[in-house]
This record gives sequence, C-alpha cells and structure tokens, in this order.
Amino acid sequence: MKEIYKGRGCAADNGRLIEVLDDVFFRDEDPEVHFLSLLPKLYKDKYEPAYNNFMIKEDGDIKASVGLFPMTMNAGGIPIKIGGIGNVAVARDARGKGYMIECMNMTLDQMKNDGTDISLLGGQRQRYEHFGYEPAGISFCAEINRRTISYLKGDGYTNNYTAKEITADDKDILRRIKALHEETGVYVNRPEEDYEDILRSWNCIPYAVFDGDEFKGYFCRRGESGIQEFKPVKTEDTLDLALCVLNTTGADKIEVSIPLYDKELCDYLSANSDGYELTHSEQINILNYKKFILAFLSVKAKRVNLGEGSAVLLIHGYKKDEQLKITVRGTQVTVEDTDEKPDVELDHIEAIRVIASTYGGKRREMPACAAGWFPVDFFFFSQDNV
Repeated sequence: MKEIYKGRGCAADNGRLIEVLDDVFFRDEDPEVHFLSLLPKLYKDKYEPAYNNFMIKEDGDIKASVGLFPMTMNAGGIPIKIGGIGNVAVARDARGKGYMIECMNMTLDQMKNDGTDISLLGGQRQRYEHFGYEPAGISFCAEINRRTISYLKGDGYTNNYTAKEITADDKDILRRIKALHEETGVYVNRPEEDYEDILRSWNCIPYAVFDGDEFKGYFCRRGESGIQEFKPVKTEDTLDLALCVLNTTGADKIEVSIPLYDKELCDYLSANSDGYELTHSEQINILNYKKFILAFLSVKAKRVNLGEGSAVLLIHGYKKDEQLKITVRGTQVTVEDTDEKPDVELDHIEAIRVIASTYGGKRREMPACAAGWFPVDFFFFSQDNV
C-alpha cells in the first residue's frame, strides 16, 4: 500500500516540483522553456514555490500539484486579498485518480478559511466553472500600427526615443516604473526587490523608454511583438512610445490591453488607435462579494457618473450566501448586509456575470440605476498572473 500525503509542500520539494511541472507542461516543447524561466517571480527558491503548492505525494514523490499564490491588490485604498491559482498539474502516471479535483479543493478550502476575497486562474472555461470561476473583468484592447502613426503624425514621422532593456541593477528605473504603474491607484502590490522578476514573467523582456535622458514610459515585450504592459508617462506621448515599441520589435502593429480606470489613456486610444474592443480580463472566483463590489464599484464611481439609488442583491455565493444593499450617492458607494427583500436573486456564476463580466443577462431584472452600475472596473495585469 502506497503512503499518500495531501497538503502543502516544503522547501525540500522545490526542485522535484519544477521537474514534475516541466514534464507535465513542456515535455514536448522547446527544452529552454520551463517554469523557472517562465515565472521567476514564483519558482525561485526564495519565493517558496513548494510551500505555495497543495500537492499529493505517493511514497514521497509528487503526483499532483496546484499552486496557490497570495497577492494583495490596492483598489483605491481598499486592500483586496487575492489567491492566484497556477500550475494545475497531475503527473502522467497518476491521472484518472481524481487528484486534480482534490488539489483544487484544498486550495479553495484554504482561501475560504484565510479570508481571501477573490481568486484568479487561466484555463478552459467549462473545466474551472465547476470550481466557481467565470470570465470577468474589463480590458480595453487597442491596436496601434505604423499606418495609424503616419496618418496622425505625418508620413515619415520619427522620433529620438530609445528602449533600454531593464536588469535587476536598474533600481532607479524600476522605482520609476513602479510609481508610474501605481499612479491610477489600482494595482497589485509588487515588492520593489522583486520588481524585475515580476516584469519578466511569461518570458517577457521589460524595457524603459527614453528621449535622451528623459524617462518616457515602459513596456514589456513577449516574443517578437507581443506586448504585455505599456504605459507612457504623459498620455500625449502614447504614439511616440508606440513607435519606439514598433522600432524595437520590428513589428508593423502592436495590441495593448489597459484598464478602464486608466481613463486618460483609454480616451486617447479610443480616438488615436486603429481600433479597440472591450474583452474579459481574467477568470475569477469571488469569495467576498461585499468587499469586491465596494472596492471596484467605488473605482468606477470615480471614473463615470453613476445613477444614484439603492438595490438589494441576494447572492448564493461559492463561499456563502450574501444579502447586500448597495447604495450610490455621487462618488460614494456603500455596501451593507441587509434583511431587506432582494431586488434580484443570483446564483454564484450569475452573480459574477452581472457584477464583473461584459454581459450579464440578469441585469435586466435589476432596478434601472443598478443595471447601469455594472460591470465594475475590475482589471488584472498579465504580469501579475500566475
């Protein structure tokens, strides 16, 4: 009879964990691709990767693992506790035993117990809907190409912008990037000492952009022309920053994804890009609706004028039922527990769709003021994904 262990890993498991994950995900891929290079911010020993994994071992050997990586998001002054789910893996010789479900349930139990507000993951939608996850969040995705710049700036337009690849030694530049990234007031807390590792997530190369000695912004490049983060210091320099990206990558066009609460940049790109669309940002599981709505509806209330009024939602959430009275007065949002009769009753997946997704059919059943409050301004940058 095999000895079975179920729970967190320990430091002695770090090396074996990477071997198992690389075999599950990358056995048939480029041998240079592995979890340590893909996500240094998580899998270097100093970040305790095995401790942040709930795993199942048979006779001491890892057979299944799901990563649970904690983060804190600042949403306009409200701290949001996040659990990022990653590296959902079952060894090839241990499949069909239900290990993935057990590991997922261990992570969800942990988050329910430790007060996690929301959880995020990437993966097949229907597979993870079973565990309470649904596509959500709003991403403003714009395309900028050379033709657009030529049309708006003039044929043959050029500038003197240069891109410098960032290393861990560029501490002053990293501090500037950190400050620029956080200026909207909505961001995941990224420790200064880990910032370069975070920017290099997902095989990205981070660049700072300068006009002479003047810092103009930054971007993260993935592959030949994929852009993961893109932020000018001044909105009016957006096309110049984009031209520098195009010249650095050799591409004819780039696509950038930014949050709606970065309203000046969204306004600018809505008028000065080749086109744009609103798409989902992430798959999320909301474990604390009261806090999630308060935080991200408050963010939205500072961006647009919301209809004033109150509405009561009864949500049969993944963690617990929540009956909430939401009130909007100008830019002030309150969310309170209540016994008042609900205006609309929602199951967990319906609630995520109504509150945070691009389309939520049950909004039709809400009071007119409340139907216009949603979706809230939730967005998650790819460099923070796990």
